[in-house]
Amino acid sequence: MSNELAATPQLPPAGWYTSPDNATVNRWWDGSGWTEHSTPKVAAPGAPPQVVYVSARPGEKTTGIAYLFILLLGGFAAHNFYLGRVGPAIGFLALYWGGWALTGVGVGVLMLIAAVIWFIIDLCCIRQYVDAANGRL
Repeated sequence: MSNELAATPQLPPAGWYTSPDNATVNRWWDGSGWTEHSTPKVAAPGAPPQVVYVSARPGEKTTGIAYLFILLLGGFAAHNFYLGRVGPAIGFLALYWGGWALTGVGVGVLMLIAAVIWFIIDLCCIRQYVDAANGRL
């Protein structure tokens, strides 16, 4: 008698299960057989969106971009224009390009030396210029 009980398969309890005919549908199992009742499967909720922290606010000037401008476009004072320093930008442009224009006269060499000194000072002070442009004095 105990062998007969062990040989009888246990059927799952009544409930919603994945349909054996269609994996995208749940069907109702009444405990002994499938019924005609079905419902589409609901996807499991995804992970919540991750919060991304950005260090620079929109419109905030960054030191890296300022250094790129001074190293790649320093002769055009692009770093000064980027940081909103229009007066020093125009002054540097006049000194640098005026120096090149006047090298034949002799005074141009002195102007170029002054422009190189100004350029080195800008390289050393770029961080302070960025902070001032962002209002963090």
